[in-house]
Amino acid sequence: MICVPIVGPSMPKAQEQIASASAVADILELRLDLIDAHDLKTLLGWASLPVIVTNRSKHDGGQFKGSDEERLKPLREALRSGVDYVDIEVSTPREYLQPFLEGEDATRIILSYHDFSHTPEDFNPIYEAMCEMPGDIVKIVTYARDLSDNLKMFELLQRAKQEKQKLIGLCMGDLGEISRILSPLLGGFLTFGSLESGLESAPGQIPAVTLKDIYRINAERADFKIYGVIGNPVSKSQGYLVHNRAFQEQGSSDIYVSFLVDNVEKFFHAFKEFFNGLSVTMPAKEQIMPLLDRVDETAKKIGAVNTVVKEGSDWVGYNTDCSGAISALEACTPLQGKNVLILGSGGTAKAIGFGVKEKGGQLTVTYNRNKKRGEALAKELDCELIHAREAGTHSIDVLINCSPVGMSPKINESPFLARDFKAGMVVFDSVYNPMETRLLREAKAAGCEVIFGSELFINQAARQFELWTGQPAPIDSMREVLLKKLRG
Repeated sequence: MICVPIVGPSMPKAQEQIASASAVADILELRLDLIDAHDLKTLLGWASLPVIVTNRSKHDGGQFKGSDEERLKPLREALRSGVDYVDIEVSTPREYLQPFLEGEDATRIILSYHDFSHTPEDFNPIYEAMCEMPGDIVKIVTYARDLSDNLKMFELLQRAKQEKQKLIGLCMGDLGEISRILSPLLGGFLTFGSLESGLESAPGQIPAVTLKDIYRINAERADFKIYGVIGNPVSKSQGYLVHNRAFQEQGSSDIYVSFLVDNVEKFFHAFKEFFNGLSVTMPAKEQIMPLLDRVDETAKKIGAVNTVVKEGSDWVGYNTDCSGAISALEACTPLQGKNVLILGSGGTAKAIGFGVKEKGGQLTVTYNRNKKRGEALAKELDCELIHAREAGTHSIDVLINCSPVGMSPKINESPFLARDFKAGMVVFDSVYNPMETRLLREAKAAGCEVIFGSELFINQAARQFELWTGQPAPIDSMREVLLKKLRG
């Protein structure tokens, strides 16, 4: 169930939010402490969905500045009005809290605990103390300082589910994002989703439309597997879009989330019983290799893994960047005997360069500032090395950009001079955000055939899906959702 907080800050704004929320919400939370000069009766009259009324103090992360008596007055009014739930902090002084927990109104009480600084080592004492108090729903929300804090919350949700205790259990902050997606799938009563970016009532809230349409958290799931991407940063990755769309298209209950990971070894050991497969982005592609039981020969030669698959009891590493890029290139031109120049000398250049060599291309790689890295790559690929500024003087049939130049937000930059393009060249940019980089625009204007970086992304993601599931990937649907996002 998705709860959308109504945050004002004015009554007219609150009215607009209530009207808009009906398309994505199952229940609303009226955050009275965030709505100036609120009129509860009017707000309830606007709402057509079930409602939670909350008036949170500054001590508990809200904005209400008055006394406890003043803060709780609208909550009593809400109960008299027949509202579905009121949310009351367990930190409320006992003399004010107790009257809410007596009589039949207790069945409409959400008893909540918030910690905006950290996540405790052990939730059980807090949970057990709250369960002993009258009230229908227990709510425990803490701030994640470590990704493993989510695992503690998931264990608590499992306990509550076994005990048939309604629990809202979430972790706040960037590291707590996975709990906002997975909590309701693991037995949580609801999760909170903002109406749109900028209207969050707590740090780390995800837009409700994303929870509903992409993660499908309201879909019936008897059982499901969890996949995801690891790396830092992961906020720009579009994997959650294409893989969740693929699972939906195939009628699968499985789900794909983003894991913000700094320490790969710590993450892998803590979470490896939790997920069934991973996409791996920088800087984790090399770091994860010694943690795996086996590494595919291609990935071993490239020296990087971008896909982790559970095969029986083994964790196996693959590299789909190479095959994804070669598939995109060979859809335009054979590589055998072609003069192929790669701009850049990082991990992507290595993966694609390996594929080009396997297909018989005559490969040259470039370096810019880091000559040693360029020399190491040229030695590994047994190819020529030149400085990036010499690229335009080289004989080129196929030009591949594997540098970050042109990537958002530096979209006005290009790694190759426009005057050096020749009609008939094939130009492939591994950058996919923005979709049409300056490099590709100028190449197209010069009469070159261009390949968008989105094709590399889609091809490698489709291969990941097939490795994880053993089923053909719905590549057209995956491409459709990515291009829609990239085109805005």
